[in-house]
Amino acid sequence: MLSPTDMEKASLSKIIRDDTSFPLQFNTFNKDFKDFKTAISENVETNLDLLNEIPLPKNLDREELREFFRKKMKSDFEKDVLLEKSVELRKYAKNMYEFMDLYFREIFDYYEQRKREQSIDIFCVSKMFLNSDLPMAFSGLVEDSILAEIDYIEIFTKRIKQERLSLLRNRNNQTKFKRVCDSHNVWIHRFNETPAQMEHDRVKLIWYVDFNNSASLNEIFKEKTIKMRLLDKETLFNFSNALQNQVHQMEKLNASVTEPYSFLPFKIDDGTRAIRKIMQLLTPEGLR
Repeated sequence: MLSPTDMEKASLSKIIRDDTSFPLQFNTFNKDFKDFKTAISENVETNLDLLNEIPLPKNLDREELREFFRKKMKSDFEKDVLLEKSVELRKYAKNMYEFMDLYFREIFDYYEQRKREQSIDIFCVSKMFLNSDLPMAFSGLVEDSILAEIDYIEIFTKRIKQERLSLLRNRNNQTKFKRVCDSHNVWIHRFNETPAQMEHDRVKLIWYVDFNNSASLNEIFKEKTIKMRLLDKETLFNFSNALQNQVHQMEKLNASVTEPYSFLPFKIDDGTRAIRKIMQLLTPEGLR
């Protein structure tokens, strides 16, 4: 459950951070390992590239916005504990034979924190909708993309727990140990692109809505009233449709590695549930 402090400080994630999976390697030499500073630089550039894909209102200068983003994101990433942890986990995953104990000491807490962040995101999407005249479909689509990512985390952690037992059993048999790592990489390979593209499209949609409702740089990412008349309907539809396609693809991928008749219930915290209930009451068609 989100605490009152969490809800008060809640801010919707608006930056791409590609750290959703960790392929397990066996005894890999880490000459290509990326440190935290390199990860920050690459993440900043990824987000700046995304900025080029978004139509801006006339009152915002693209170069000024890029410089604003570069400084803000570098500062935010430097304080991002989860990004730093993901870099550390990638190092462990590069050589599971040596770092298995450290990997499993950290991985489950890492994903619990990721789910907590996503719960905050759902809460913020609800707040954003209530401060707007956006169609209900906008809120539902963004929330569906977050929930699909949470489902993936549930699948990943469930399977990695099973694989951990196999790794422990075969710790003294390098051939079988490597076979477990290879088997993990076969199924995780299916998720190499879709989660990242879904996050890309979600952030792109949120940025478009936010930028075109900001009178100046100082209003970007701040709470504000969102007005549909400031958005181009065709652009909004195209961005929404791209995200919808990725959500469908993500849901299919999740189903492909989920045991038959199993389900992945996600309990939305009380604060978010209350906001969503208000949304139901304010919209005749209800939440879904």
